[in-house]
Amino acid sequence: MQWVDLLLTLACCIAVLLLPRVSEAKTHVFKIAPEQAYNGMLESTIPPVLTIDDGDTVVFNTVMLLEGKLTADMTVRDLIALRKDIQERGNGSYAFTGPFYVNGAEPGDTLEIRIKSIVPGDWGVSYIYPDEMKIGGLPEGFREGWFKTLRYSSDKKTAEFEPGIVVKLRPFLGTMALAPRPGEKRPPAVPDYFAGNMDNKELIAGTTLFVPVNVPGGLFLAADAHGCQGDGEVCITASETWFESVELEFVVRKNLKLERPMAETPTHWIVMGFHADLNEAMKIALRDSIEFLMTHKKLSREEAYVLCSLAVDFRVTQIVDGNKGIHGMIPKEIFVKETSDMA
Repeated sequence: MQWVDLLLTLACCIAVLLLPRVSEAKTHVFKIAPEQAYNGMLESTIPPVLTIDDGDTVVFNTVMLLEGKLTADMTVRDLIALRKDIQERGNGSYAFTGPFYVNGAEPGDTLEIRIKSIVPGDWGVSYIYPDEMKIGGLPEGFREGWFKTLRYSSDKKTAEFEPGIVVKLRPFLGTMALAPRPGEKRPPAVPDYFAGNMDNKELIAGTTLFVPVNVPGGLFLAADAHGCQGDGEVCITASETWFESVELEFVVRKNLKLERPMAETPTHWIVMGFHADLNEAMKIALRDSIEFLMTHKKLSREEAYVLCSLAVDFRVTQIVDGNKGIHGMIPKEIFVKETSDMA
């Protein structure tokens, strides 16, 4: 019997060795020049520029807004003329890197996007459009518009706004999008169920974004690099910059079903509501918070609603992107016994 057991064990070991090996996750480096960026509508027919596997990482760069032609020494009139020229040629303001096709991602799945690192450029610009354009949180009272360049510190951690006023840099991608449903054409500036121009300042390095997949491969695009931004993005711009390097890891989640984007930071889970009416965006974020607490923390609907009132912070993500945003910050610290909620 001992010889039989030994032979069986040896046979099993040989069988394992002969099995096809699962390919290890790879890191892809993908760099673009401004003329290679995608400047059109979000749709499902954009040809992918890179194909990766589930679990792979991509290190890539982004280019500045307006086909990479937005510069530090512009005037407001220069900006408006550039914007008009781009629009007349049928292009948009966003110069996207991508799309990336993720093998194995299918409609109904969720794509988990782990933000590993971000290295911003050397400077960023912010501006106010003149009243005639009727854009921004206060589309009146700034008749001539205004343009401001911030030079970033050598360590890219701060920027001096004016003498005695220093802002901390907190770089994040203003826009991360998957393709919308087949047949739809969506403007890049308006966030929705496919993510897009969320302008959520919480999505810094060390956080994770979850987005529902709508077409095979997901078709991930990124643009709209921000050096820093306050909740609201009230004048319509953050510190608009470019990223020398962004490192993202992509994981296909077959076991996670979402209607719209969610995120996770080391300290919070984040739900997001988008709607043209800020009150409706608030209701969406509140309902999603309740649903999360019911599903993952096994609370009753009433318990979840009250807990939202006691412990969840609802913040105005932005008010300037067509669909306004509210994000709910659900703190992990209130749950004494931690569980793998998004696992």
